[in-house]
Amino acid sequence: MIRRTPACLRLIAALALSAGLAACAARAPTPSAAARARIVTDGYFRIAASPAPRETIGLPYRDWLPPGRPRAVVLALHGFEDSRNAWSTLGPELAADGIAVYAPDQRGFGAAPGRGRWPGTATLVSDARQMAAILHRRDPFIPLTLMGESMGGAIAIIVAAAGDPAISSYVAIAPAVWGAATFPLPLHWVVAAAGTLAPRLRLTGRSLHLRLSDNLAALRALAADPLTLHAAPLGMLAGMVRMMGAAQRDCARLAAPRVLLMYGGHDDVIPPHATAACWRAIPRGARATLAWYPAGDHLMLLDHERRPPIGDILSFLRHKRRPLPSAAATDAMIFLAEH
Repeated sequence: MIRRTPACLRLIAALALSAGLAACAARAPTPSAAARARIVTDGYFRIAASPAPRETIGLPYRDWLPPGRPRAVVLALHGFEDSRNAWSTLGPELAADGIAVYAPDQRGFGAAPGRGRWPGTATLVSDARQMAAILHRRDPFIPLTLMGESMGGAIAIIVAAAGDPAISSYVAIAPAVWGAATFPLPLHWVVAAAGTLAPRLRLTGRSLHLRLSDNLAALRALAADPLTLHAAPLGMLAGMVRMMGAAQRDCARLAAPRVLLMYGGHDDVIPPHATAACWRAIPRGARATLAWYPAGDHLMLLDHERRPPIGDILSFLRHKRRPLPSAAATDAMIFLAEH
């Protein structure tokens, strides 16, 4: 058991964004005061500060807005250790197509309250629901989509499974669904023990050499971004593992909502068997569109070959019943047949 532990810890470290950014961070310049001053904040979501609902906190966000009244609104949730800037590639594309994008720093990340501390799955899900309600109240007649990448995709799945009257559809990009049921047998024990006994221990993942995207310039910019959280403590990683388990279980409850689930063939973070297990658990007759991109990395929206997934997202938001323009839906059937 002791000899297995390093391998298990290595798998835990693989969940961290910093594992894929370690090499890039070595080449990226240290964020300067000027860089920190250039952090873009377009507004704040004022939400209840659970577990003290009478108090409020502000979650800073960036927005990308069309010139006139939007035809749709997207609430975009970033991944683990990432920030609002995760959407700086897709945001302008959606705004140019008449879609308003609001991308907050989630609690525990970016410049949001509690940076470096895991707020809990229930809190992150509640925060997402509160932000969706705020956007819905601004204009109830504009359809709202909850979109998430990696950790944000897991949150989108959990919200979608329970349903939310403010949200019309969901997009989960490389969702983190690597639940304990799909772990190697001892890993969930190691996760629980490590998160309890050494919650402040930090793993950089520098030796893992994970590939998050083939776009090295974008990864270096992400590594140098002062909002990026590097080397999250084990307590946060253990919390992330519990969230992934919840998202994996909730794949079986995606019966009613309209949802787009996207996964890349070169994803070094979420293993294919975990994604396949999620997809197979979705009930028959569900309004779920599965999309597999053979050349896609975990951060596929940064890839040099990002046009197919971006085009599919635009089509999904624009047309309720039209098939995706790429071959990703057909390729998803091939993916399932092979896994």
